[in-house]
Amino acid sequence: MKTTTDALRATMRPLAVAALATLLLSCSGTDAPSGLLRGKAGQPLGMNMDHEQQSAAGDTKAFIGGWLNGEKVALRYTRMYYCDAPRGASPLTFCEVGTPPEDFPRPGNMPKIYAIAPVGFAPDPATVHCPGGIVCPNHPPTLDVPPLGDANTNVFAPAHSHIITERQGGWHNTVNIRVTSLDVWNQIVANPTLETVRMLQADPRYGGAKPPLISQDLPTNVFFFFEVHNAQPQP
Repeated sequence: MKTTTDALRATMRPLAVAALATLLLSCSGTDAPSGLLRGKAGQPLGMNMDHEQQSAAGDTKAFIGGWLNGEKVALRYTRMYYCDAPRGASPLTFCEVGTPPEDFPRPGNMPKIYAIAPVGFAPDPATVHCPGGIVCPNHPPTLDVPPLGDANTNVFAPAHSHIITERQGGWHNTVNIRVTSLDVWNQIVANPTLETVRMLQADPRYGGAKPPLISQDLPTNVFFFFEVHNAQPQP
């Protein structure tokens, strides 16, 4: 199985990099948030197609916002994201929503980071930690979402915010939660805790609506490595 996956990567990686470079160039206008670091030719520094080479020494170091126990925190990302190729993943990225991980960056249990994603509406930009269409540092440039749509649907850098439940640093597995209502989003922002999310998911008016205004937890094979700091740290 690994031999087949490696062969696919070797064949498709040049095409994938070229395609992503073209897309990233088209999205690298001057209105990009100033807090996001960019590399040569407008390429976000968070992009890396070689998931096997997890060398922290050469990885971007950057702060991104988050919420912990209802308070703002700063997540200092110090290593590139990790996601191994799940079965059926597109060659553009090996990071998939709706599929639990088959490979892990380290053994043992690890904490979760909850990526709360607005879908179909534009929330207040001040409440979005990673704006849509811009690759946050050490984040994957695209995600495969086949369980949520057509096979091999690939989306570019979707908007999302982060909720964590503890100050533990290191690797975190990502859980995706989709919000399709501005009202539900604003309720989360008013008290940005996992308890608020759970209440909304269990409420028949929101999580129980058809279609739901907030999804249940969606597993991913995406892992992030960061430290937890108080809000507004000095670089």
